[in-house]
Amino acid sequence: MTRALYLVHGWGFDASFWAPMLAHLPDVKVQVVDCGYFGPEQRPALPQTPYLAVGHSAGSLALLGQDLPGCEGLVFFNGFPRFTATPDFPDGTPERVLTRMRARLKRDPATVLHDFRALCGTDVPLPSTPDVDALDRGLEALQTLDHRPQAADWKDRLHWMTGMDDPFGAAKAGFATPGEQVEGGHLLPLTHSGLCADFVRRWLDDPR
Repeated sequence: MTRALYLVHGWGFDASFWAPMLAHLPDVKVQVVDCGYFGPEQRPALPQTPYLAVGHSAGSLALLGQDLPGCEGLVFFNGFPRFTATPDFPDGTPERVLTRMRARLKRDPATVLHDFRALCGTDVPLPSTPDVDALDRGLEALQTLDHRPQAADWKDRLHWMTGMDDPFGAAKAGFATPGEQVEGGHLLPLTHSGLCADFVRRWLDDPR
C-alpha cells in the first residue's frame, strides 16, 4: 500500500496550496515542492518508499517531464499534458496569451498574478514578493512544453480530476485516459479539498 506523496503546485502559487487537502491526509508522508515563485525554490528528494506524484495545473505538466523512479502512479488535479493550442490540440490557450502575460509580468508582476488568480477563482493575497524570473520560466514552460507522449506512457497509472467550470480549456479537457469531471473550477484542491483527498486516498490504496 502506497503511503507517500510527492506534490507539485501550479503556476502563481506556492507549496501552501496543498495545505487544505493534506489536512485530510494526516497519516500520509509528503514531500512538497515549492517552485520558488514567492521565495526560495525547494525541491525535496523523491520519497524512498513507493509513492504517488500529485500535480495541480502546471505542476502536472512539470511532473510529466520529470524522471520519477519508484513512482507508482500520477494523480493530477486540473492538469494537462499541454497548455497552448495547436491544430491538433484546439482546447489549449492561444500562445499569444502567454506572450502577453510574459511581457506584462516584467512591468507589473503583482497585477498579472492578481488577474490570473482571480480568473482561477481566488482573491487570497499574494504570499510575498513575486520572483519575476521564476514566474517567467514557468510561463515559458506552459508556452512551449508538450508532454502528451509522456502522458500516454503512464496509461492506466495516470488518474485525473478536473472541474467542469475550469476556465482553461486544456485543464477542462483533461487527458486521453479515463478521468473524472466534477462540479468546480480550476482550484479543486483548495475549493474541494476533501473530495480531492478522497481521490488521492483511492489511488494510494490501489495505485494501479
